[in-house]
Amino acid sequence: MKRESGSVLLISLVMLLILTVVGVASISGVSMTEKMTNNQRDYDIAFEMAEAALVQGERWIDDYDGGWNNGHLQSSCTGSTCWTQDCTNGLCFRGSYPSGSSALCEVDTSGTPVWNNESIWNSNSATYSESVAAVAPPKYLIEFLCYTPRDPTSYTEPPDYTSWVRIYRVTALAYGSHPETRIMLQSTYRVD
Repeated sequence: MKRESGSVLLISLVMLLILTVVGVASISGVSMTEKMTNNQRDYDIAFEMAEAALVQGERWIDDYDGGWNNGHLQSSCTGSTCWTQDCTNGLCFRGSYPSGSSALCEVDTSGTPVWNNESIWNSNSATYSESVAAVAPPKYLIEFLCYTPRDPTSYTEPPDYTSWVRIYRVTALAYGSHPETRIMLQSTYRVD
């Protein structure tokens, strides 16, 4: 018999090692792609829920604004439509609203914004009305930001508010199916 040197065995083992490395890298890539896809899906769901809560807040303003009453801004207000500093029922107003004077209201911008205050989100925000599969239901806050001229080039000073419109800021917060997925959206909403 001829003496064999075993080079075929060595080449086969090297080829098997290369195929194993390629296979493991491929599995790792597929696994990473699957994780990225799941994270993007979770983000998309949270974003859609935040948009839905934002729209619900804007619709609430549309329904409410026809019955606007500056008494809802006073500390003596009772009921579900009172605008408070701590955002009771998701309705926020930080500032001063003069009663019976010719001055406009003013927003207090000092301190932490209400939409950046975790305790307000946990205790006083309004909750989106539909149930969704998420860490927590979507929530929203509505801030009254006083008035702005309807037409900045032509308006009259208060107490004639006919040339002024109310401005609101709606902030929505939504989570995905993981606590790390959190989306916050804001809109500034003008009511004529």
